Amino acid sequence: MFILDKKNSEVYKILNQYNIEEHNLEVVEIIHINTKAKIILFICNDENRVFNIAFKTPVSNSKGTPHILEHAVLCGSKKYNVKDPFIELAKGSLNTFLNAMTFPDKTCYPVASTNLKDFHNLVDVYLDAVFYPNAITNDKIFKQEGWHYELEGSDSELKVNGVVFNEMKGVFSSPDSIIESAILKNLYDNTNYAYESGGNPNEIIDLTYDEFVQFHYKYYSASNSIIYLYGKLDYNYELSYIQNEYLKNFEEVKTNIVFTKTNNIVKYKEQIDYYNIDSNENIDKAYIAYSFAINIEKTSINDFILKVIDYVLFSSDAAIMKEKFLREGYGESVYSSYETSLNIGLYSIVSQNIDETKKDGFIKLFDDTIQQMIESGLDVDKFKAGINSVYFSLADSDYTSIPRGLDFSLNSLDTYLYGQGITNFIEYKDAFNVLKNIDLKDKNNLFIKCLKELFIDNQHRVINILRPKFGYSQEKEAVITDKLNIIKSKLSNDEVLSIINDNNELKKYQKVKDSDEDLKCIPSISINDIERNKIAYEYNNEYYNNIEVVITNKNDKDIVYFDVKFDITNLSREELYLFNIVAIILSKVDLKNTTFHDFNNYIDVNTGGLSINIESSVNKVLCSFGIKTTHDKIECAFDIIYKLFHESQFIDTKKISILTNELKSNSLLAILSQGHITAINRSMSNFDFRSRVLDRIDLKGIAHYKFINNFCSQYSESFNLINETLELLFKKVLKQKMYFTLSVNSKYKNDIIAEFDKFINKFDALVSENIDNDLLDSNIDKIKGFIQFENFDKLCKNEAIITPNDINFCAISGSYGLNKYSGTLAVLKILMSYEYLWTNIRVLGGAYGCMFAYNKLGNYSFCSYRDPNVKNTNEVYFGVSNYLNDFNTSIDLLNKYIIGSMRMFDNPFSTYGYYNNIVNAFFNDITNEEYNKRRNEALDTKQDDIKELSKLFENIKSGDKCALICASKVDEAKNEYDCVWQLME
Repeated sequence: MFILDKKNSEVYKILNQYNIEEHNLEVVEIIHINTKAKIILFICNDENRVFNIAFKTPVSNSKGTPHILEHAVLCGSKKYNVKDPFIELAKGSLNTFLNAMTFPDKTCYPVASTNLKDFHNLVDVYLDAVFYPNAITNDKIFKQEGWHYELEGSDSELKVNGVVFNEMKGVFSSPDSIIESAILKNLYDNTNYAYESGGNPNEIIDLTYDEFVQFHYKYYSASNSIIYLYGKLDYNYELSYIQNEYLKNFEEVKTNIVFTKTNNIVKYKEQIDYYNIDSNENIDKAYIAYSFAINIEKTSINDFILKVIDYVLFSSDAAIMKEKFLREGYGESVYSSYETSLNIGLYSIVSQNIDETKKDGFIKLFDDTIQQMIESGLDVDKFKAGINSVYFSLADSDYTSIPRGLDFSLNSLDTYLYGQGITNFIEYKDAFNVLKNIDLKDKNNLFIKCLKELFIDNQHRVINILRPKFGYSQEKEAVITDKLNIIKSKLSNDEVLSIINDNNELKKYQKVKDSDEDLKCIPSISINDIERNKIAYEYNNEYYNNIEVVITNKNDKDIVYFDVKFDITNLSREELYLFNIVAIILSKVDLKNTTFHDFNNYIDVNTGGLSINIESSVNKVLCSFGIKTTHDKIECAFDIIYKLFHESQFIDTKKISILTNELKSNSLLAILSQGHITAINRSMSNFDFRSRVLDRIDLKGIAHYKFINNFCSQYSESFNLINETLELLFKKVLKQKMYFTLSVNSKYKNDIIAEFDKFINKFDALVSENIDNDLLDSNIDKIKGFIQFENFDKLCKNEAIITPNDINFCAISGSYGLNKYSGTLAVLKILMSYEYLWTNIRVLGGAYGCMFAYNKLGNYSFCSYRDPNVKNTNEVYFGVSNYLNDFNTSIDLLNKYIIGSMRMFDNPFSTYGYYNNIVNAFFNDITNEEYNKRRNEALDTKQDDIKELSKLFENIKSGDKCALICASKVDEAKNEYDCVWQLME
């Protein structure tokens, strides 16, 4: 049990203490006596330590004040008086997480590191940033991060630029984001949730600097803060430090911050909004959302009941409601959203690409299905599968995207921020014991009561319609342009000159570098603190039944992870495109002796899920069938894989059509939201093996999107031919070279291998039958008659693709040569991402993000993210070689870049994350020897090594370019690119 030491007991008071057995965690709730700041300790032995400070920040407009402030407070502070401590930290830190987050009603500043000294550095910079930011005295920071007028001359057009302004233009280009914001506005009218905390571009430009400053004074007080500490720490030391350096300087502030609740209980309140499309052919593709306010106590049991219900209705591959909607033509894709991070939760069902006239049928189908479940009783097998699926996801505890401690703090905020328990959404064992003992046949059980209370009797529900509108992006741009023209027309000559002068002053400020002396204030660890050699990959490479098996025993769980993989590198281009369809529909169509509903129940009752993916390494393409399960269910897991291989059918034409149309919709959304990845892979696809494969098979790939569109348009005319071809192709893949990869607790290894032996014996008999390769080739030749596979790949060397987005993503790629690959490039990545590109593309250009990527094959890419520019960004790329040739920096700053590069070598992994890292290393031929060679090359980098890299980019102007551009940049793009074409033509 944690006890405050004598000094801390004078300034802090322990309010509550909890032990959470399932996470081996002690949770301590503490209050700072003087300020009433709350501190939550998550005490455990995890060396990936986490700090998070959160503030309640509800909004009363959509000017984006908390979002701009989130950016701006990290741009210099009282103790760290440089322009961008956040970036200076990123350059020279071993952090495992470094970011900030704006939610509808709160703002969080989390950091994490496995290095204790580094952790303390990060915490101090963040605390100084939130309490003493330069942004509240320097309006240039507000203008850079939020918005500012741009005016080149008195006769020029008045424009707007700013990082958050451009970021939110990108956000409001995505139909998913638009409808998400619209749902909150409609469902929670007259509350703070009705406004967009991130900012609507039309309203961001109304935010004044004085409003911005006052927002900080109101909300960024110690009294309004919740501070989280997690991991292996001396907590009395941490509390003393926070008190002595920060909290002792503040008094209690009576903020009286409340989260408003709607008084309007409305049923079927309807709201219509619009999203941009760039073709009149898509004019009938609406979105419809049906949403419910979930105003119940936030307990684990209520949360899990809803998650299980969501699994049964929408989330599983065999979800009841999703299947009904798609079968009956209510959209091309249907998904649900369950949100708990608000004072009042919500549950939404969203249909994409639906005929708006089907709205009433859409609502009725949902209501009738829920009513039928209540009256007829639950599908017991589906609910058992749902309970196991949700339980497994928690018991697995796979923290691969964010650190474990950050996940705990965010889950805690979902309840604690609103006056409920700290651990409500963290504990799970007791709640699941209740769930497992529910009599699913009882028509008055908790699930049925929940269905009735939240969906039948709940009157707080709304309808949102998002209509497609051709040219809507230009309309939105025109609104801002007209607004700016009116503003400019009313400006006096002195005011015009003042704006021009302010622009010039801002650019001067942005271009001036911090002095070496000022930069020394940013704390950093020493290179001497970093190990030179490590064992990064621990696994055995063995053979069983002539199958190559990769085994890692670095697994102390009862959970087993394994993949059966087939090498499909030698598939033709056409076969690869078509096999991607096979991978999508497998496990989602009926088997010979089992319906896909029963098969999915069998999967989820006995495992943590089945995944089917096509993956690409530097020189291989693999199809992977992966399962997570407990060691006692391993026989079932292999049986699932065998059934999939032996009994899969390709005859349900309706289902295949539904699945591929859903894939088409999801692919477009992925491209629009993650256009930087799309642009990188597309730009590299002519010369980089992995990028070419990803462009063809990844959800974000342009070639993939073009193919799936073509496939969907042709499928109904040729389904017999295509279905036969898909079946033959699957049989062909099962004859390719197999690999087996496994993560297992060593005490279970022999049992797993014994089951694998049994599986292989059955599998060998299954694939002994010959397939008709001539028929497969003949069928593909016929399919090539109506699906033009060669038209999907990159059209020309320099390609600009017009999308419905209001913002741009610009990439340029090339080859630096296989023999030039070295660890020094990891240092260059930090230098590019946080110095050269950051300064020129983000700070000066206003883009939300920028990056440099490279691989061991000797290929590279530069890319921008949510970028207002095209030509100017390309000019920045063209200047890389000159910048590196003239590179000159201090030893201290170079060491920062080196330290920052170690994050690419040293990130901690969960058990499952480590397993994936092992598999990636094996298939990409990365050994511990190579890992340490590259690591030491990075650690030994000298200034001349960086300058020497300038030669790698001397021919960058002749590189391959790809940009996803908005309609307003078409004329500019025509001068920059060899071909300009429309994505949705």
